[in-house]
Order: sequence, then structure tokens, then C-alpha cells
Amino acid sequence: MKRASFISVILLAGLCATANAQTASAPWPMLGHDLLHTGRSPYAGPAYPAHKWAFVKSNPICSSPAIDSDGTIYVGATDNNLYAVNQNGTQKWAFSMGGIVASSPTIGSDGTVYVGSRDNNLYAVNRNGTQKWAFLTANWVCSPTIGSDGTVYVGSDDYNLYAVNPNGTQKWVFVTGGPIYSSAAIGTDGTIYVGSGDHNFYAVNLNGTQKWAFAPGNSIYSSWSVPAIASDGTIYVGSGDHNLYAVNPNGTQKWAYAAGDGITIPAIASDGTVYVGCEGRLCAVNPNGTQKWALPIGSWTYCSSPTIGSDGAVYVGLGDDLCSVDPNGTWKWGFATGGTISSSAAVGTDGTVYVSSVNGSLYAIGHATLNVNITLGNFIGDFSLMLVRVNVLDTTGGVVAAQTVQAASTTSMTFADLPQGSYTVQAFAPKWLSQSQAVTVVASGPATVNMTLLNGDLNGDNVVEDQDYSIMGLAWYQEGT
Repeated sequence: MKRASFISVILLAGLCATANAQTASAPWPMLGHDLLHTGRSPYAGPAYPAHKWAFVKSNPICSSPAIDSDGTIYVGATDNNLYAVNQNGTQKWAFSMGGIVASSPTIGSDGTVYVGSRDNNLYAVNRNGTQKWAFLTANWVCSPTIGSDGTVYVGSDDYNLYAVNPNGTQKWVFVTGGPIYSSAAIGTDGTIYVGSGDHNFYAVNLNGTQKWAFAPGNSIYSSWSVPAIASDGTIYVGSGDHNLYAVNPNGTQKWAYAAGDGITIPAIASDGTVYVGCEGRLCAVNPNGTQKWALPIGSWTYCSSPTIGSDGAVYVGLGDDLCSVDPNGTWKWGFATGGTISSSAAVGTDGTVYVSSVNGSLYAIGHATLNVNITLGNFIGDFSLMLVRVNVLDTTGGVVAAQTVQAASTTSMTFADLPQGSYTVQAFAPKWLSQSQAVTVVASGPATVNMTLLNGDLNGDNVVEDQDYSIMGLAWYQEGT
């Protein structure tokens, strides 16, 4: 994609990221996952990408998704709607507004969904898709941040940061010298951090007064202006001067890292590593500002903002592909969406990764799972003395997964994170005749294989031999045991 059109996508996607302190106890209540915008999930995504479903609309979906406690996914689109999507990819409801929804929804502790629209309103939407209230500003509205007392903080293109009471009335307004495209973050001490198009990054007290302003020397707005806060209080924020800045809690500069053009929202790993994307590379930066590694991604290609799984894997959109990268900077996998990825990823409790694309689709990328149930026929005895083994073979006959477990009347095994495809399942038990069964594994639902192994020692001499096969016939005998 050409640079100009991709920048417009990034501006839409990063226009209004979200933060909160009173969010729902949900898998992914906002962009950046948590109050500090660490971008870090408590769940691991798939080891292999498997396409579960795509929720498709005719207009681009530029919002990053949020995931509620019941698994409902919320996402905004440029057709002026906020969509609620069920876990199976079907539409639950749509809430219509008077302008496009490029901001990312935030889910409150009571299930209220807060979202900004280009019709200049901040909306509070009930879980059933009905309007709770709307708060009108003088220009485009960014995504909200919810404070510990329920106060909703939202920036606008009218140069103001608004504090809105839980009932939708104004509490106070903080005036800056430029448009606020950045969503605010809230520190552990309650300080509100927000960037402005006046080239300043602000720290604002809970009463709406200025605590300090940090001026990096260039634009602080759009996707690069959304801050991430480390456990030691260091604030990481990108700037239009191509630098990622580390700012101390008192507003002084700690260090600057020259990342490049188009800096994304940073994400912070549990070991303090800061991941940030830009034009041409995905970078891992140590907490002291030195480079850990930089992974080239090609010229004119911009990253989406990174997301980190509980296993340390980094999920990032690179053009049309959602990619998974190991913490050491090596590629794990890529999943082609067919349209430029316009959002950061969100990870559900089952490890499904959700991401939006400008082709009008919200994608669910999950684990491919195989369930195998083995029944031992005609068995009389002690199951504790018996083991059952299952091999999963690929189309070349190679073993890609195997499990050996203690037997039961019905022995069940689950193989997770298999690549989608065709397999042969082999089951074995001592004195039992092996069975093989073909199966196709996809992500849209678990594949299940049910087998019955019949006792092969038909003549009772404790040996499975040719005489036993001749008694039963060849129907149950298969080579390769």
C-alpha cells in the first residue's frame, strides 16, 4: 500500500485508543488491554494461525476491538456503527451514530460501552445496544478513559480534554493548544496523561489542573501519542519527530530512542522490554533505552500497534498480514487477511486473536483443536495397569503430535495448536488391536475422533498373534502398529 493511504488508515485506527481504571473484568476491555496501556494479555495466542471466522461489513473497520467478560467483541466501523459480535462471529447488535467510529470501545465495570464518534459525541451504550447518554463536544471525539470514581475522560479535536461524570454531565475541561487525537492514560497515582497537537504531552491532575507538560519538539498526536506506562512509572510515548520518548513521572526526559517514521503505540512486556513499530521495522527496546533488536519489515510498510501474549509472543499487523514474533525477534507465523490491518490485536480467554482490517472485516484467529476419545472394548481388569497412546500423523506419515496416558473405559485426549489440515490418528493399547482414522482439523470448531479398540488376545494366551488375527479376521488389523 502506498504511504499516504496507509497513514490515513493509521490516523483512523490510532485516532482514539482507550484506557480505563473502572473497566469491566474482561479479557480485553480496551486498546492496550489495561489502565497503563501495556498491551499485554494474560492469555497466550495460537502457536499456529487458524482462521475461525470473519465478521464482514461493506465499510472499513478501523477500530481496535474490545472483548467483554461474556466473550462479546465490540468494534467500530466507518459505516457509523458500533457492532457487538458474538463469539461465533455473528452480529449481536449494531448501534448507529452520526459519524464514523474509528475509536476503540472501552467497557465499563457495569458493562456500559463507551465510544467516540466523528459526529462530535461521546456515547455511553448499554449492553443491549441501547443508548444510555451522549456527551456533545465541538469536534471529533476520541476514545474514553474511565477513572476509579467513574469519571470518563475523553479528548476532542476541539483542543479539549473533557472530564465527564458517570451520568453524562461535564465535570471539568482541560484546554490545550491543539487537537487531542490521543486517548488518555491514567497512572497509578491518578494522574491523567494525554498528548496534544500543540506538540506537548500533558500530565493533568484529577481536578483538571496541569501538573506538567513535556515538549519533545514535534507533534504529539495520532497513533504515536498514546502513552504506555511501565511499572516504575516511566511513561513511553511516540512523537512526530520519529522518536520514542521515555519520560519520568516528574515530566523530565529519561531517554529518546530513534525509532523512525510512523511510530505506533508502544507495548511493554513483563520484563520491561518496550515494543514499538514504525515504518520499515518492529523494534524491541530495553528499559534503559538501548536497542534489543530491530526486525526489518520492508520499506513503506507500517506496523499496527503491538500486542503481547502471556507467552511473550508479539502480535503485530504488517500490511495485510497479522504476524507473530518471538521475544527474541524471530518470526513465528503470519496470517493473511486480504486487507490492510487497521488495529492492534486483542486476545480472548481461549487464546483467539481478534484484529480489524480496512477490507471491512473483523478476523478471529484461533487454535486448531483435535479431541480424541478411545474406548477399550470387552475389557475386564485394572485400568491403572494400562496405557493408551495416540499418534497424530501428517500427510507424509510423520508424527506431529503424540500423547500417552493412563487408560480408562473411555480415554480422552486433546491436541491443541495443530496447524489446520488433514491428519491420520493412530491409537494403541497393549493387547488391543490398533486403529487408524483420518480427520481434518480446522479452527471453526474442534475436530473429534471416536475410536473403539477391541481386545486382540482372542485365544487368551496373553499374546496378540497370528492365531488371534485369524480368529477375528483382518477387519480390525492394520499395519504400522
